[in-house]
Amino acid sequence: MNTLLQLATSPGLVAFRRGLASIAFTVLLGGSTAIADPLFASSSIALTASPAETGQALGTVAVAARMKRLETLDGFHRVALEGWARAGADRVLFALPGKRILVAQISKNHLQALEQTGETVDPDTGIAWNRMRIEGWIPQAATAPELDPLWTAAWDLFAKRCTVCHQRRVPEHYTANQWRSLVKVMGPRTGLPKADQMLILAFLQHHASDTIDQGSDVGDGLDTNTGR
Repeated sequence: MNTLLQLATSPGLVAFRRGLASIAFTVLLGGSTAIADPLFASSSIALTASPAETGQALGTVAVAARMKRLETLDGFHRVALEGWARAGADRVLFALPGKRILVAQISKNHLQALEQTGETVDPDTGIAWNRMRIEGWIPQAATAPELDPLWTAAWDLFAKRCTVCHQRRVPEHYTANQWRSLVKVMGPRTGLPKADQMLILAFLQHHASDTIDQGSDVGDGLDTNTGR
């Protein structure tokens, strides 16, 4: 257990996010830009009610969350994102009903900004889930047009930093919820920054045994046995 504490500091996501920001988009000053959908959050970032860093926070978007771009203005995207919330617990949105893959956490003061767009019942548990939608603004630099660069960074961290005490686990050998529990226990022991832990968790959950074939945004081309 304590060998994980001896891990070197992760290279982190700062340089990676800067690289994404420099190549992802071109801003046309004073107007909107035409950018292909969908977009994905390249880090955990605030969703605001207006296109400004000081805008009122509606909630927090999780890394790798899928969004739809509605418009772009002054370096910010107005986006719509959807997720599944357990009935009666609308503040926390997940990518799939019954799978705890975080999409966003909504401020309790802004639940009125949520719109219900669907509902379902998990056949395994009998729990009711509501599909919820919310719109807001997110910095353009905090988005990526595809998941592959995020997953490549996540795999590199996972493969190199999470094998000190045990053999590397194969993502699809565990369920999304099992990975959440495993990373919750093991992540803090690694000494990795929280942002890196959350990126690894998102990667593992989207490539888990019960999500990789269920419409989860897994990206393309990465072999989770070899990393290539």
